[in-house]
Amino acid sequence: MSIENEAKRLAATYARWLRNPQDALFGKEKEGVVIKIYQRLKQAKTKSEILEILQLNQYDMEKTTMNDMSRMITELISKLNSYDEDTAVKFTIEVFRYLQIALYTKLDSMKRGLWY
Repeated sequence: MSIENEAKRLAATYARWLRNPQDALFGKEKEGVVIKIYQRLKQAKTKSEILEILQLNQYDMEKTTMNDMSRMITELISKLNSYDEDTAVKFTIEVFRYLQIALYTKLDSMKRGLWY
């Protein structure tokens, strides 16, 4: 499986399980944990920088969002261990790019009454 497809699968899985997509995307202000992490990841060059960015205790979010994101981050880190530096950076950025898309789609579906 390509890293893009693996990133899409991981993002889609955890977007479905995330109980509060509004908090994950937008938080209490304009930017939630997902957007903040994605913006910082675009600057990352190494696995150690990625691991530092993925430390969730530095972000403000609801407890349920913290628990849901922790599960995703744990799986993401386990996958990163098998990748080299460049692939790990690309993979992580792709995961958070697709996670944003999946969460926006979920919010839209919830507004239309298609997702409960």
